[in-house]
Amino acid sequence: MKNILVTGAAGFIGANLVMRLLKEGFQGQPYHIVGLDNMNDYYDVSLKEYRLAEIDRVAKQKDSSDSCNSCSSCMWQFIKGDIADKATVDKIFNEFKPQIVVNLAAQAGVRYSIENPDAYIQSNMMGFYNILEACRHNPVEHLVYASSSSVYGGNKKVPFSTDDRVDNPVSLYAATKKSNELFAHCYSKLYHIPTTGLRFFTVYGPAGRPDMAYFGFTNKLRKGETIKIFNYGNCRRDFTYVDDIVEGIVRVMAKAPASPKSSPKGKNMGVHTADPMLYGRLKELAEEMRKNPTEAEKVLWEALRANGLGVKFRQQHIIEDFIVDFYCNEYKVTIEVDGDYHHDVEQMKSDEERTARLSELGYTELRFTNEEVLHDLDRVLKTIKTFCSGTPSPSGEGRGEAPYAIYNIGGGQPENLLEFVNILQEELVRAGVLPQDYDFEAHKELVPMQPGDVPTTYADAEALERDFGFTPKITLREGLRHFAEWYKEYYK
Repeated sequence: MKNILVTGAAGFIGANLVMRLLKEGFQGQPYHIVGLDNMNDYYDVSLKEYRLAEIDRVAKQKDSSDSCNSCSSCMWQFIKGDIADKATVDKIFNEFKPQIVVNLAAQAGVRYSIENPDAYIQSNMMGFYNILEACRHNPVEHLVYASSSSVYGGNKKVPFSTDDRVDNPVSLYAATKKSNELFAHCYSKLYHIPTTGLRFFTVYGPAGRPDMAYFGFTNKLRKGETIKIFNYGNCRRDFTYVDDIVEGIVRVMAKAPASPKSSPKGKNMGVHTADPMLYGRLKELAEEMRKNPTEAEKVLWEALRANGLGVKFRQQHIIEDFIVDFYCNEYKVTIEVDGDYHHDVEQMKSDEERTARLSELGYTELRFTNEEVLHDLDRVLKTIKTFCSGTPSPSGEGRGEAPYAIYNIGGGQPENLLEFVNILQEELVRAGVLPQDYDFEAHKELVPMQPGDVPTTYADAEALERDFGFTPKITLREGLRHFAEWYKEYYK
C-alpha cells in the first residue's frame, strides 16, 4: 500500500489533487490518502467544507464501484490540524508512515502578507520546517511541495525560467516561498531526501480561492459593485487551470529526483562518467590540455583569477564523456572557448551533443570565440560575472549533487488582464450569473499597480515537458467557462 500525505487538503489545489487520486489512483497501486488542513478563516470556511464534502462524495463513489478490485485498500482520511504544530505533524508521520508527501498547506496571498506577516512565518516557514524534519526522520520516497511564481519578483526577463536568479522578492509571501526552496535543497543535500518544488502560475478554476482576482471580480460584479483592474489593465498573467496543475503534480509525484547515492563516482570524484577506463583516458587528456592551453584559454584563466573568479572555476573539467574548458560547481555553469577547429563538421556535431547533454544535467554553457576573449575580454568577463552574481540557481545547483528539483507549472501563454476580464464577463453572462444586458463598462475602474504585485508572470515550462511529457492544455475561455458554470450552481 502506498501511503500519501496531502497537506492543505481542504484547499483549492489540495482538494482537487485528492479527488484526482481517488478517481484515477496512483501508479496502479492500492493507496491510503491522509489529508491535513487547519481550516483557518483566511477565506470563507464553508468553501473548504464544500471541497471536503466533494472529496467524501468521490471517495464513496469509488468504494461502491464494481470496477475497483482493491476498494478496501483505497482509503481517504482527513485530519484537522496545522503543519505549524510540530506535535501534530510528528504524530501523523509516526502513525501513517507516508512514503509520498505533497505539501500544499501554506498561508497564501501576496497583499495579505504585507499586513499579516506572522501568519506567513508560522505556516510557510515553521510549518514547512516541521514537514522537512518529519521527512528527515521517516523513510519518505518523495516530498513534493508548492512554491510560487511570485519568487521571480520583479524579474524583467520573460518567460521566467527556473535557471533565472530569484534574489529579489517583492513580497513576504514570495520570500517565504523562496525560503522553502532553500530549506528543501539543504535537506535534500544533507539527508538525501528527494524533494521537488513546483512554482505555480496563477491557478484558477471552480471552487477556487475567493481572494483570487477572477473569483473576487465575480463576487463584486454579481453585487453590482465596481471592480478595480490594477496597473490600468496592463498586467499579464500566465493563468493555469487547476486540472492542469493537478496533472503536473501527479506526474511529478511518481518520479522523484535521483539520489547522488546511486552515482557515487559523480559525488566523490566530481564527474558523471560511469566508465573508469574512459575516465582515466579523459583525465590524462584534461591534464595535457591544462598544461598546454590555447592563448585564449590562458588569457581567460588569468583574467578569471585576477577578478577573484579563479576560486569558483576549475580548468578542463570532466562531465560525463566531455571535457569542458572551465567549470563552476557553485553556479553549475561551464565555459567553452571555441577555437578554429570548432568549425569542423564533426566537432560542431560533438559540440551540439555536449551542449544538449549539459543542459539535461542542469548546466548552463557559456561559449566564446578566441577572438572575443582576445579582443573583447571586458565584455566576456562581464557576462561571466553577471551569471555568477546573486545566489546559485536552485535547478542547476541541485542536479547531480542532491535529489532536488524545481519546475514551473504554467500555461505558457500570458493573458492581458483586460482581455481576461472581458472573457470572464462573457462567460458569466453565458452561464446566467450576470444578466444579458449587464453594463460591464460602468462597473470597472482602472487603477495603479498595488504593492507586492508584478506586471507580468510568464512560465518557461520546457523542463516539465522534457522530463514528464506534460504541458498545460486548457484554454482560458474553457477554464473560465467551467468556473462560471460552477459559480452559478454553487450560489443558486
